[in-house]
Amino acid sequence: MAGLVKRGDTYHLRMRVPRRYASVMPGKHEIQRSLRTSDEKLARAQLLVTEQHILAELDLLLAGRSSPGSREHFEAASGLAASRGFVYRTADELATGPLEDVLTRFASLKSSKDDPASEATSALLGTVERPRLTITEVAESMEKRFPEDVKYKNDRQKSVWRSRWTRPAAKIVELLGLDPVFTEIHRVNQALPFRDALRDRIIEGDMLGRSAQKEIQLLNLMWGKFHESLGIDERDMPFSPFAGLGKGFSKLDEEEGRKLQVPLEIIAEKIVPEGALDFMNPQARDITLVLTETGARQSEITDLPPGSIFLDAQVPHIWIRRETGIWAREIKNKQSKRKIPLVGVALEAMRRNPEGFSQYRHKGTYSATANKALHAHGLLPEEVTIGGLRHSFEARLKAALIENDDRAELMGHSVKKARGREVYGDEMELRNKLELHRRIMFTPRRA
Repeated sequence: MAGLVKRGDTYHLRMRVPRRYASVMPGKHEIQRSLRTSDEKLARAQLLVTEQHILAELDLLLAGRSSPGSREHFEAASGLAASRGFVYRTADELATGPLEDVLTRFASLKSSKDDPASEATSALLGTVERPRLTITEVAESMEKRFPEDVKYKNDRQKSVWRSRWTRPAAKIVELLGLDPVFTEIHRVNQALPFRDALRDRIIEGDMLGRSAQKEIQLLNLMWGKFHESLGIDERDMPFSPFAGLGKGFSKLDEEEGRKLQVPLEIIAEKIVPEGALDFMNPQARDITLVLTETGARQSEITDLPPGSIFLDAQVPHIWIRRETGIWAREIKNKQSKRKIPLVGVALEAMRRNPEGFSQYRHKGTYSATANKALHAHGLLPEEVTIGGLRHSFEARLKAALIENDDRAELMGHSVKKARGREVYGDEMELRNKLELHRRIMFTPRRA
């Protein structure tokens, strides 16, 4: 912790050398630095910032001594530049960039009276080269580069987010037989052979075309986000070697990827009747019943926290929204935030589970469990999955002649897209949603 001392008319920072920096500050136990002001209030305001600058300089010095040219060395240089208000750029990048940027950096160094051989000069003038990270290293570093992207995600959602980068990176390594330096991936020698290898897998039936197309799209996205994390302006960003590849792969799939809906007669005769799903474990059964009468996405129900279940409200309902704290979870998009009234078997199921579904919350295992049980007992045709309940719900809304924009609001879709114009006013009242849900509700009967 830095302290403030006054020498003559000028205030100085004084701090002990942290133990971890002893190797780069031999024989020194204390650091002092002039704050160049006689105003105590101003000096105190500058104290923390100056301390951060010193620690950033020590980090760079330590990294440069222990592992010159390493990722740690570069990150220390980048951190020191950031602490001075600059994006790190290598000397080559500065040489080809605007002159004004270089002059501003020199002015900052002069203003701070930094020595030409100092760590600050090294950081601001880009003498540390960027590390040559492999595609695997880049993929594994994405969470550190974009912590804001996972801030509100639970552990399962974080795992899914990480796999967006690690899965396609692993596919590159698998199909090319090497872990290429990410920024040196060559379009002709590496990206195109990767695309061709994916096409072979699709044709041989080992991979879906839409899955392969998605992998290439994610690699292209990772290229942009990685360079964004380095502070490179979009206008100066190197051309992605994956740009435009894989277009049309989805056309190679034999069947359309859309999930088939669960036939309404199966819902009426084999799902909602009392006791019909008693072969399932209680929570899986009740999740299935809630999905049937809410049209919600599976994770919206399995991950419900107790605080978003309102069984004693005038209109019993659940609230799909982003959660924080121990119940942290993100939802698909802002349109997904909505209140869903509970009717029929869904209301009965939630009353049996007023705290939600702890057995499946944040685990992502419900779908496999439900599909296995429902197929094993012959309730669902082989080609139909439990995800089809959401499509069945929308089909019921259509059959009831409910307007397209109202359907969108009930299902958490974009009302703006449904209407084809801007949306004004408040969302649909819960009692009006209740009326629409009741219009399509199944009436349970004994199995």
